[in-house]
Amino acid sequence: MRAIMTQRRPTAWVRWCLRTAVATLILAPAARGALEVVPLGTNWTPPAGRTVVAQTRFDRGGNTSVRNSAPPEWKASGYVQRNRDLGQVFTAPCDFWLESVVLRTGPGDIAFLPGSAGARVFIQLFEVEGEPKLDDHGTPPGTDATHGFSKNHRCDDVILGVRYRPLRLVRGGVLPNLAAAGEGRLAYMMWRLDGDDRLECRAGRRYAFLVGFEEPGKARGFTLANHNRAGDPAPPRLDDPADPYPGGWAIRREGNGTRPPSMRPGPEPPAESATLLREALFPTGEARFSVPPTTDGYPDVDTYRDLEFYLLAAGGPRAADERSLDPTLHEAGPLKPAFVAGRRALE
Repeated sequence: MRAIMTQRRPTAWVRWCLRTAVATLILAPAARGALEVVPLGTNWTPPAGRTVVAQTRFDRGGNTSVRNSAPPEWKASGYVQRNRDLGQVFTAPCDFWLESVVLRTGPGDIAFLPGSAGARVFIQLFEVEGEPKLDDHGTPPGTDATHGFSKNHRCDDVILGVRYRPLRLVRGGVLPNLAAAGEGRLAYMMWRLDGDDRLECRAGRRYAFLVGFEEPGKARGFTLANHNRAGDPAPPRLDDPADPYPGGWAIRREGNGTRPPSMRPGPEPPAESATLLREALFPTGEARFSVPPTTDGYPDVDTYRDLEFYLLAAGGPRAADERSLDPTLHEAGPLKPAFVAGRRALE
């Protein structure tokens, strides 16, 4: 797989890529808000008195990436790799003010690309309304999925029936150089909100966050540690007992939101590629943030995925059992999945 811009491509393709990248940079929204991204190293421990929700499990394979790359990359299967924001749905276990989201980079070889350090980033917050329903795209057990990292029937399932209502868009954070810690692999980072940007969460309601790069750039991307059960041969279900975090699911925003992508299989992009590029890039300006998140993506879906994530309350939760926040308690007794799910792999 290689970048779209090569010396062998027609000059029209190169000019289109450059014009699109420049326009995106010029029209990108100005930074505002109070977002700080703090590196936490590779051996961070969640503070029990403030950690309200935690999903600690992650897989040792895969490169599920947040990215905003220019030029984008051509995939020989016939599409332009889409720029992407990633996030997670969660259920508030109690009333609290959300102050910080802690995420972790993945274990793969592209955990933190060199164009990421110093780039401006944002976090977008939503309330999730409605009742989730599973759509298996007509591929029940025993049939092949239409797309995905495997042919397993779950790999094209999506969640419908919900609306992601925007609540906050906080910009202006600067991504630290996470490659300073183990090449950027399995590095924790805290996305911290300040003052009026903190979100009041009510017990029992679903919320979601998305994170991403504000502007495109060369080699701009990082992976997020996550656990994905799309390869499980079990029948599709939202109340799967194997789900490490039943309170939510991972989400994404890809390119301009067109699904599925237009396909032109071949080792190189076709001479007329404006549609393919348009689908892969985010809309310019504020329009990008109006593209709703979804579990649907290409090639993979997020329906059975959960990020490794931790939600920290401002001043501590009002109704949390702090003992349930300690991941080491999993083996001593039953879990309280509203607070802690899974256990840290191989640590």
